[in-house]
Amino acid sequence: MKLTISDAAIQTFQEEWGFQDGQQVRIYAKYAGGGSDAFSAGINMTATPIDPAFVESIGGYHFFVEKSDEWIVKDKQVKIDSNQEGIFLRSE
Repeated sequence: MKLTISDAAIQTFQEEWGFQDGQQVRIYAKYAGGGSDAFSAGINMTATPIDPAFVESIGGYHFFVEKSDEWIVKDKQVKIDSNQEGIFLRSE
């Protein structure tokens, strides 16, 4: 997994989400509905790592993926960005 966090996302985390320096952010698999792509990746700002498969510090925050969720981002490029509508996560 390669993780990129845009400057706009960092700014949104600070100004709108109230993130503090050193905060941990979990990237996880969430059920998004039926169809061929029933799962997507989400973010959680209140989780604490238990058994992380991936940890990376970017912009003063510690992003992690638990081993149980690794399949959703394995071998992908994940980008967290922000626009007028808020934070979004894209994996390719």
